[in-house]
Amino acid sequence: MERFLKGIDASPGVAIGKVFLYKEVELYIDKGEAGNVEVEKERLIEGRNKTKNQLLAIREKTAKKLGEDKAAIFDGHITLLEDEDLFDEVVELIEDENIKAENALDQGIAGYCDMLANLEDEYLRERAADLRDIAKRWLYNITGIQIVDLSALPKDSVVVARDLTPSDTAQLDLDNVVAFVTDIGGKTAHSSIMARSLEIPAVVGTGNITELLKGGEEIIVDALTGDIIINPSEEEKDIYIAKREGYIAEKELLKQLKDKEAISKDGIKVGTWGNIGSPKDVKGVLKNGANGIGLYRTEFLFMAQDRFPSEDEQFEAYKAVAESMAPHPVTIRTMDIGGDKSLPYMELPHEENPFLGWRALRICLDRPEILKTQFRALLRASAFGYIKIMLPMVISIEECRRAKALLEECKAELVAEGIKFDGDIQLGIMVETPAVAFRARWFAEEVDFFSIGTNDLTQYTLAVDRGNERISKLYDTYNPGVLAAIKAAIDGAHEGGITISMCGEFAGDDRATALLFGMGLDAFSMSAISVPRIKKNIMNIEKGAAEALVDRVMRKSTTAEVLEEVDRFNKEVLGR
Repeated sequence: MERFLKGIDASPGVAIGKVFLYKEVELYIDKGEAGNVEVEKERLIEGRNKTKNQLLAIREKTAKKLGEDKAAIFDGHITLLEDEDLFDEVVELIEDENIKAENALDQGIAGYCDMLANLEDEYLRERAADLRDIAKRWLYNITGIQIVDLSALPKDSVVVARDLTPSDTAQLDLDNVVAFVTDIGGKTAHSSIMARSLEIPAVVGTGNITELLKGGEEIIVDALTGDIIINPSEEEKDIYIAKREGYIAEKELLKQLKDKEAISKDGIKVGTWGNIGSPKDVKGVLKNGANGIGLYRTEFLFMAQDRFPSEDEQFEAYKAVAESMAPHPVTIRTMDIGGDKSLPYMELPHEENPFLGWRALRICLDRPEILKTQFRALLRASAFGYIKIMLPMVISIEECRRAKALLEECKAELVAEGIKFDGDIQLGIMVETPAVAFRARWFAEEVDFFSIGTNDLTQYTLAVDRGNERISKLYDTYNPGVLAAIKAAIDGAHEGGITISMCGEFAGDDRATALLFGMGLDAFSMSAISVPRIKKNIMNIEKGAAEALVDRVMRKSTTAEVLEEVDRFNKEVLGR
């Protein structure tokens, strides 16, 4: 048996434990006649109700552990579960074909999912995957099969699965589960993001690990490098026990940086900020010593409702974050719905490619009442802390000017109403498209600041769908073309006299710290757990050396050449 495997280091850490092989329980679908149609319809309804209650319980647990932004994933699952068109279709199968509830549901789901999965629309393809996950739980509940409880596993378990859904990850018992490993997935998958929030080591995208294991094997998971060792020798275990202890000791040392500024060896200060999705996430940001919030994703406030949140509801959420972080900056992004995020109460059109469609600022400018409500709430909250407003998915200066005009309208309204706000509130934009990155100098004349969203900038620059497993290897922020776009944005911001931060996943990649610092990035905004490590990196770098690294890297032709140069610098300067 192959003992060494390589995957993607999705959430950092080192773990040694025993394999818990998490495979789907085989379902038996009774294809006999219904006997009593009304009984079968009742079984269908009871199964749906039980499934909904389970999802609501998982959602509540997730909200408490990880915050509303992660919990909002399950709102979409519940919406799918309650899809009346699907339910009516399944009931019709029971009645017309006189078949059992599980057979009808299985047929109905299969047809629905096949239809969605064959569409070019990536968002709808992802909904098909969600629907299969929900349907599996629903079928288990109809047939009485016990669902594997990931919240009650043996001590030192390493969960190994083809994939883990958000509901699976949310249920992991952190007292007993030391890591997880999957066949598929990437760093931006929901399970990976949740693993980082839970601070549990995770390696994903190994290819076929579930086919190699029976369960119960000893396993080493090095989620710092993506390495897996099956049935390690005593010598190998000793090596990785030492590595794990070193990693834990380093984390403890990094805690000492909590109240320190990120200042380079030659005295240059940069911001080290956190990304959040709800007011509950502020606690983690402060615990890890971030000195600001570079991205507050407000769409999760919209996704957690069954209607658009009111001005007062938004005001209270923004005010809570501003007060908690004062006097530090809180950068709040306006509603970024569309692409891979939807609202159950908002009819979004079917689009061949929603990531290039009606989304984010485009929706808000077409529906100005949505943006004005949010602007008013943000302005009111700005009286209680240091709030900055950020617009997503910008491609033109006309969009910036239209948004600014709406903001000025809101200011005038609040003045007339005698409501206080920060009259000098800053309005900035996300740099997510090549249209902005390569014309940054001109956009800098229109707004107060930039923030680079590397997740979208990478996929738009490379024309690579980051959610498509077939081409996921092509999604690479170290690609020279993407680095050129990042550098163009930073140079353009500074030429225009404004500051620029980064709030994409790349900001928290400690392999890239020196490169971004050398390019002139003013602030790094990331998952809270990444803040101490990025601070430490900055403190050990001199600007001149980092700029020289950038000069060498920008002359490279391939990703491999870029990484070789970056890794050489990191080894010589940062000792790794």
